[in-house]
Amino acid sequence: MENGLYNFLWNKVEALNQIPLAINGMPDHVHVLLKMNAKDNIAKLVKDLKGSSSIFMKDMSDQFKWSRGYGAFTVSKKDVDMIANYIKNQKSHHQKGTVDIDLEEMS
Repeated sequence: MENGLYNFLWNKVEALNQIPLAINGMPDHVHVLLKMNAKDNIAKLVKDLKGSSSIFMKDMSDQFKWSRGYGAFTVSKKDVDMIANYIKNQKSHHQKGTVDIDLEEMS
């Protein structure tokens, strides 16, 4: 179910004319790193991602529900690779206790 959600989100980001860079999560949250067109609206993008993925997930589990809020922040070009790697290895960070509080609290 988890991989299905991440694949769905990746494809939806592309369908919304943005560039997905990394998607991964834990049972209680998901991180999506993307390159967004500066002219687009982040609130609308998140609404589109959460709304369409909720419908997608309802077909898999009637217990799935996104939280009301979200966190969004910009990152410098020099930090993109570091953040993408952190997201890709998120489960390992949580298991090993090497979670980056600054990255986790921003989401």
